[in-house]
Amino acid sequence: MKPSLKQLLLTTAIAATIAPVAAAQDNPFARGRYIDVTERSQGEFDPQPVRAGGFDITSSVGVAAEYNDNIFAEPNNEDSDTILRATPRILARSTWSVHELEAGAEINHREYTDFGDESSTDYNLFVNGRIDVTRDFQFRLGADTAHITEERYAAASFGINEAAEFDRSSVYALALYRNDRIQIEGTVGAADEQFVLRRMTNHRTEQLDQLAQQLIRDNTQTYVNGRVSYAVSPDIAFFVQARRSELDYDDPGRDGTRTTMDAGVNFELAAPIRGEIAIGNFSEERDAPTYGDVEGLNVAGNVKWFPTDLTTVTFIANRGVVDPGLATSATAINTAFGIRVDHELLRNLLLFGNIRQENNAYEGSVIDRDDDALSVGLGGAYKLNPNMHLEFALTSRSQDSSGVNAGPDLDVNTISAGIRFFP
Repeated sequence: MKPSLKQLLLTTAIAATIAPVAAAQDNPFARGRYIDVTERSQGEFDPQPVRAGGFDITSSVGVAAEYNDNIFAEPNNEDSDTILRATPRILARSTWSVHELEAGAEINHREYTDFGDESSTDYNLFVNGRIDVTRDFQFRLGADTAHITEERYAAASFGINEAAEFDRSSVYALALYRNDRIQIEGTVGAADEQFVLRRMTNHRTEQLDQLAQQLIRDNTQTYVNGRVSYAVSPDIAFFVQARRSELDYDDPGRDGTRTTMDAGVNFELAAPIRGEIAIGNFSEERDAPTYGDVEGLNVAGNVKWFPTDLTTVTFIANRGVVDPGLATSATAINTAFGIRVDHELLRNLLLFGNIRQENNAYEGSVIDRDDDALSVGLGGAYKLNPNMHLEFALTSRSQDSSGVNAGPDLDVNTISAGIRFFP
């Protein structure tokens, strides 16, 4: 008997519902039912990796021109400049059936055409590996080293002769065990940050004093993190996690401990929506009473909504503590939330728009300051062919500061356009 159209549609709907559940039964913590627009494969326009033994290698070189209307993030008498950028990248990833190894490097060189002293070269080198001991037990190891130039509008980089630069290195080891609906993770790691004075011998004494303030930020952080998850279904897993960090600075008064404890949920629903939300408590204690102790609500949320196959909407919300790098404040409570939309207008044209609101409330007995910043961005990529993509972006940042020790109110706008080559 030939099935009716109604029966065929019903059978298809049931199969579509059961298939992802069945696929997830082996690992109820696996996610990936939906594909982010930025990760959608477009065979005729996407570059293909080069196979080298058991590795796939992808590489690219980007060149771009950027106009910035306030390169020093000044509140008045702004200086503008055109910046030429070069951004090569390379990534090698294993294709083994078990275990995994990946390594990569990226460089970001910025050449200022009028203010050459602002030119900088940042880089990041990293390696990560996974050892599959059994089907349900694995180790992950990683290390990276980077050189980073801080943005001029950052609190510790404003008003000094040059933007802060620092070298950052980190290592971590993670063990993960899964048994049916329970997953246990434990991580230990360390990160070291050392700030650099680029042109120390070329500055006057007062400028040296400004730059030397960056050295109080040199620090080593060691941490341990634990997480236990329970999958109530292939789509939803609840978890609790805790992290404790020991903060060791060259300036001993900034030494301290930071602790966070959260409970949350990780999910991928038929809505269609995927994400993770954690809410809990943070506390930070510093050795010097000048900096004080702080405690409050900790939030970490990242949720993606897939209204169509051609659109991805990302929501973020975070609240926690950071070190703003000021001599008068070693801790700031950072609150941020935002939304980003990625849309595939054409098969070879991707567009994005984002907006982010951020607040830094500075802690310490000798500072009274709050910073609010609103960032807006628009841009996209046009894929000419697998070997050449055009990239363009507009960004705007408006920053306001309040309090007795308020910082500057400023605006920074940039426009950039470039080409990325995939050899």
